[in-house]
Amino acid sequence: MAAQPSVIFLDEPTSGLDARSAKMIMDGVRKVADSGRTIVCTIHQPSTEVFLLFDSLLLLKRGGETVFFGDLGENCQHLIDYFGGIPGSPELLEGYNPATWMLECIGAGVGKASSNDIDFVHYFNESEEKRVLDLNMNKEGVTFPSPHTKEMTFDRKRASSSWTQARFLVLRFMRMYWRTPSYNITRCIIALLLSLLAGLVFVDSEYTSYQGLNSGVGMLFLMSLFNGLVSFSSVLPIASEDRASFYRERASQSYNALWYFVGSTIVEIPYSFVAGLLFTVVFFPMVGFTGFGTAVLFWINMSLFMLMQTYMGQFFSYAMPNIEVADVLGMLVNSIYILFMGFNPPANEIPSGYKWLYDITPHKYSIGNLAALVFADCDDVPTWNNETQQYVGGGSQLGCQPISNTPLSIDHTTVKEYVETVFNTKHDDIWRNFGLVFVFIVVYRVLGLLALRFVNHQKR
Repeated sequence: MAAQPSVIFLDEPTSGLDARSAKMIMDGVRKVADSGRTIVCTIHQPSTEVFLLFDSLLLLKRGGETVFFGDLGENCQHLIDYFGGIPGSPELLEGYNPATWMLECIGAGVGKASSNDIDFVHYFNESEEKRVLDLNMNKEGVTFPSPHTKEMTFDRKRASSSWTQARFLVLRFMRMYWRTPSYNITRCIIALLLSLLAGLVFVDSEYTSYQGLNSGVGMLFLMSLFNGLVSFSSVLPIASEDRASFYRERASQSYNALWYFVGSTIVEIPYSFVAGLLFTVVFFPMVGFTGFGTAVLFWINMSLFMLMQTYMGQFFSYAMPNIEVADVLGMLVNSIYILFMGFNPPANEIPSGYKWLYDITPHKYSIGNLAALVFADCDDVPTWNNETQQYVGGGSQLGCQPISNTPLSIDHTTVKEYVETVFNTKHDDIWRNFGLVFVFIVVYRVLGLLALRFVNHQKR
């Protein structure tokens, strides 16, 4: 009804209702018909009040043969005259339901009237009603195409333009996400809780000792991973549920899969950046990190990592048959990423035969950037003077500070030198890493688009 159809089919709309409820329902149907719509309705032994609401009747006997087709007339007078004119038909008593009487005439009523031996099909085939029906059916454009009517052709596969499809789907995704607080508020709350947890554990921590620096790097890697895994897992249900609507609407050619993909891409961006902002504004100052510019880049990098994990979750939702398989395979892939992202084992200890896995792991570039922003920023690296046994020069940033309590094998090194050597997180590679993160995001989106376009797990 919301789509304003020109023809409506109803299958026994009064079944299971009492007489009053059935009358109310059919009064509403009558109002819809009066608005210019055609309503085709099957109904079983209606009451007199309901039967009088109809305009025309197609009556079939057992076996599907037509017994009557035509207008009912005022107060069903045409129907009454038709059956009353058939020899042997019972007379309609005053006040009797014409629908019940009609069924009794053809032997379909409860009482199985004796008139069942009358050949009502033959009588209808010889009637004026059948002649009018055949005349109408033989008109041009009804059962055969009219030579005067142009063949219906369509210039486009879909009725709406690409702009209309894109605008509609983006707005629909925005409304759907706004109306799904269980998804968006939950991930924002989890981001806040993770930031508070890390902040309380590492409040007033120092990162210039060997143990403190390793703990700080581990904290960055773990908090980033938790945020990413939450983003991956939380998007699976909403993407899988909406996939059913996509299959149905794609089958009816309502829109192109490309614009559905665009809508699902755009809608995630603001929510991921809001969750990343909530994490950063609490986490960054509580753990003792400083610098507004560094904080902004930290927020952008964290948000992009969460967004990349969300897009990865959407891809698995579109490509896998159900949410359980998507979750298992996604976690398996994330486990491989975690193993080769360069933290444990550190980047400098990954065997050469597995370096290619390290190089194609997206976590390496996202989480490595976070460590480089905080621990590898140093404009003036101090130098060790063997004569004075002291560092000479050096800036004030955390990356310029020498590390204390180090093993003899790495003595006389700074925070920047340590994280660049051990974890391969270099401050000079930040912008390159940002670009590679965007590349991985694009790869996941292209894979998601291909899954939407060519994978169909709909069961018919």
